[in-house]
Amino acid sequence: MKKRWFLSLLISFVLLFYLGKLPFFYTLRSYILMPIYDLGIVKSSTLHQKGIRFYIPDGSQTPERDWYPYMLHHNGSEAFSQYIGKKVSLDILYDFGHFDFWKGSSSFYDLDSPYCGAFYGGYAVFTHDSHWMYGFDQEGTPMMDELSQVPSFDQTHLVLPSVGLSSDQVTFRYQVKDVQYNQSYMGYNGWVKIDADIETNAPIHQRDHVNYPGYYQYGLPHPPWFPGVNYPVIILKGRTYVRYFAEYGGTFFLYVMAQDENTLNKCDQQLLSAASITSK
Repeated sequence: MKKRWFLSLLISFVLLFYLGKLPFFYTLRSYILMPIYDLGIVKSSTLHQKGIRFYIPDGSQTPERDWYPYMLHHNGSEAFSQYIGKKVSLDILYDFGHFDFWKGSSSFYDLDSPYCGAFYGGYAVFTHDSHWMYGFDQEGTPMMDELSQVPSFDQTHLVLPSVGLSSDQVTFRYQVKDVQYNQSYMGYNGWVKIDADIETNAPIHQRDHVNYPGYYQYGLPHPPWFPGVNYPVIILKGRTYVRYFAEYGGTFFLYVMAQDENTLNKCDQQLLSAASITSK
């Protein structure tokens, strides 16, 4: 029995070794590990502790091969509090471009894909001051500088550093193109809709010897996609819906950014608009 168990274990290690030399191993690794890892993140989130269900459909809900098939989560509370110099809680929901299965690489890296550098998802920000509505003044007017801190932090301190670009080298600039107030969305009135152009770095780069944490979710950058320059600057289209929910004591964002307007609009119509915020 012991010999059989040892032989099975040995075969498993050998298979993993050889699979690790095949690109599609990194696709499988992402699909298997990320949902398991995500379970712990969800349970430690402020949303979970407050009994709030913030649901956004993932990429498996569309017929096209467009987005990653899981909605992932991140607890950015401690790092974001340090970033803005105030104590807050930040929960992040995010999804990114689909994998090319056999290449072991997400379209997140592919400059020729509309999903290069693209994300959609949500943010939930909770303050520890009942008189402070994050991103809004006391009259409920949105404060763009404060609202922009969240995506800026996400891109400069989480996304791009996870694939090897240090925070102090990340480009992140935005230009607001349109703001619409008191929008009806997701069954609620009072949303602020913000469209912007975002100048930031594409994640594609020539891989070195470092195994960056982002590789576990995005796979490895596919070598033929490398354009000759690491992390080139690109322009993304961005759309954000934001609203303060007094009943939950938090500011909720729905966001999408992509290289072209069509991808952005489809995500808005098919996925973000089907989101929900409810008590458990």
